[in-house]
Amino acid sequence: MAAVDIDDILLRGQSRTKQLQSKYADMGLDDLNRFANESTSTTQWEGEDFARKRGAAEIGQLWIQPAKRERKVNYAVDDYYREALRQSVKTGTTQRAPRPPKQMNIHDFQFYPARLQELLEKELLAYRRAIGYKVPKAEASEDGNSSAGEAQSEEQAKIDSAEPLTEEETKEKEELSTQGFGNWNRRDFYGLMRALESHGYGNMDLVKGDVEGKTPEEVKAYAKVFLKRYKELADADRLESQIAKGEQKRTRRNEIQQLLDAKLGECKQDPQRHFYIPYGTGGSTAKGRVYTEDEDRFLLVQLARIGIGCDDVYDQIRQEVRLSPLFRFDWFIKSRNTQEIQRRCQTLVGLLQKEAQIK
Repeated sequence: MAAVDIDDILLRGQSRTKQLQSKYADMGLDDLNRFANESTSTTQWEGEDFARKRGAAEIGQLWIQPAKRERKVNYAVDDYYREALRQSVKTGTTQRAPRPPKQMNIHDFQFYPARLQELLEKELLAYRRAIGYKVPKAEASEDGNSSAGEAQSEEQAKIDSAEPLTEEETKEKEELSTQGFGNWNRRDFYGLMRALESHGYGNMDLVKGDVEGKTPEEVKAYAKVFLKRYKELADADRLESQIAKGEQKRTRRNEIQQLLDAKLGECKQDPQRHFYIPYGTGGSTAKGRVYTEDEDRFLLVQLARIGIGCDDVYDQIRQEVRLSPLFRFDWFIKSRNTQEIQRRCQTLVGLLQKEAQIK
């Protein structure tokens, strides 16, 4: 009985297998991707459909509301630093005093006559009186100082008593406006200052050709007035000190150049081979040395030849080192940059100066 039952089960299984094979034999790849077993379901178990059993009320009980996102509020930078530095909040911006339309704007370095400034000031005060301008009151200071209030009163009194220019004064103003250097701006002025610092008052021929955008005649005319009236400038002391420092640099360079020329003159033979360098104790290995004597001699000879006063003297020396056949395979000296060559030249010049002082 058991054997018969097993045979029947096997026959039914074979029959079922053939049915399924015949059903799915004509299916393509897309049909297989959408394959679903009709006899079973992932939501059914023992005849009960669990997909419909759980209602919306049960889902609501199990739902956990996520926390509300809190956005970071960006702070105001001005408020932050005002609080950090404990600065008082400004109630308003300072009102700018009006100026007459088309009034010329002059600077001290343009060297107009002083009388022109007086006439322009008078014209300005008369214009402010005509438009009814009132000088804003100064804010009261914490220490009770009344100097600001007094200055405001004095300025307002000048405006209230101002009178317009007469016809003679207007003509005088127009005439004086042609007696300055209105075509010189601040860039031109500082260009002249740099030229004077580099060449000095005694080399005006070099100064005249070193101011960009100005002809030698314009520079000569301006420099003549500048030398007479530079004390009138607001920063005259600083400019004078700057030019004096330039004079000291030139004097020091001239002394070094004379020393180099004298040392080369003492060398009767080829200075590149017989130039004497007073290293002192330690020989050529002194002063943190990695340079050879031939390298040092070459640097000093080129420094004397090119001239220490040349702006790019150390760049030219570096180029000469790279082109010289003496250092064709000397990768140390050929790989030195401009700053390193400058420092080595300064060290060698210091040794020569030290020897000269001893003598």
